[in-house]
Amino acid sequence: MGERLQTGYRAKFRWLLAKVRPRRLDFGVDLLIRRSRALSEREAVPLSEALARVYEFTRWRVKKRLERTAACRLDGQPLGVAPEPPRFLCDLSLGGLARWLRAAGYEADALRSTGTDPVGEARRLGAVLLTTDSRRAARMGTAEGKPELLWIPSSLSRVRQLGVVLRDLDLEPREPRCMACGAELRTVPKREVEARIPPRTARWKDEYFLCAGCGRLYWQGTHWQRIAAQLEGERPLPAAAARP
Repeated sequence: MGERLQTGYRAKFRWLLAKVRPRRLDFGVDLLIRRSRALSEREAVPLSEALARVYEFTRWRVKKRLERTAACRLDGQPLGVAPEPPRFLCDLSLGGLARWLRAAGYEADALRSTGTDPVGEARRLGAVLLTTDSRRAARMGTAEGKPELLWIPSSLSRVRQLGVVLRDLDLEPREPRCMACGAELRTVPKREVEARIPPRTARWKDEYFLCAGCGRLYWQGTHWQRIAAQLEGERPLPAAAARP
């Protein structure tokens, strides 16, 4: 487990540091891995937590450096240019993450079969492949722009995994999509769906949304509010990057 974890983070550190074009990229990656090990020993925390903390702080520092030099955004787009929102493909180990990405407003598909080539399917869809496979992580490109693959630590909860994706690609939560199928949610008049609304909900709620794909009915109840609060906690905020 420890070796696979470090392999994954090595790939992420390399991808991250390459954005600022260091003269000694491999040395920088090794230094961050050593800092993570030292942090784990010094504070008696799991190595997975130490790596995550060092990575978050390093990501924030890279972003700040790029902003200071006005070189580009973390996603490789010039400053002031709004990029097209990425689409995602989650491999078999991250099916639950697809639902959270949809809640954050992004198109996200989940692989359903072990017989499907994840990399080939992601390229066919024009999507970023999300995986917990550290062997695939070693293939992460270091070029600027939208990556073809992002490695996600399996040790994190689904919500924290979502935070990794949002912060890695410098993305903000958007208008939510249907968590079941990923289609857009459209406002629908209450009278058109009244027969489908629970009586207690109908008494206090007037705004409803219909999924354009599967036809599921949504409204902003307490469950929606809990999801929104969790999304807010995972957005790219500098304050979240405390020095480890």
